[in-house]
Amino acid sequence: MLLTNYCLCVLVLCLSTQANNTHARVVKNSTALRCGIDPEKSAARILANPDGKHGWREYRNVKDVPELELGIGQFARLWTETHGMVLIRLEEPGEDFAAYTDYCFDKDGQLVALKFSLRTAWGWGYREEGPVTNGQLTPQMSEFFDTNNEAPVKRPEQADDILDALKPHLYARKSRLPFAKFLPK
Repeated sequence: MLLTNYCLCVLVLCLSTQANNTHARVVKNSTALRCGIDPEKSAARILANPDGKHGWREYRNVKDVPELELGIGQFARLWTETHGMVLIRLEEPGEDFAAYTDYCFDKDGQLVALKFSLRTAWGWGYREEGPVTNGQLTPQMSEFFDTNNEAPVKRPEQADDILDALKPHLYARKSRLPFAKFLPK
């Protein structure tokens, strides 16, 4: 009986910890929250420039997107919110690392928040997130992390070799995105 109660307590503790961790991950993407969009839902639109040669195209679903050429190809998902907010997730795979950027644009097409994550083949990544004011990102969170467990780590030595890759590309207005012609005005 005592062992059963102990096991039950451990199970409850594990489940409540998991629930708290899940909640923390959801809250952590304040860019999506600021847009009022749940990026776990299917994107309204799928865009890609698979090889960097033939330009951007719209696709019906993710399965239709050709394999992206590493270091050149780009892939974007777009979600819209009823009040005109737009969340765009841009993915850029490379040979040694891949970049993921969430852009939140207000109803006037102004960039208001950004979440950036770079994941490397060396087992570490870098992420930052925060509001954008006057075209400048003000990170509220900025850290290096272990790609296996997402735990923060100190700055890796290789970070100095890829300084440009650690900086997100800012598109201050939705109209400046490379696939802007596909977006609602």
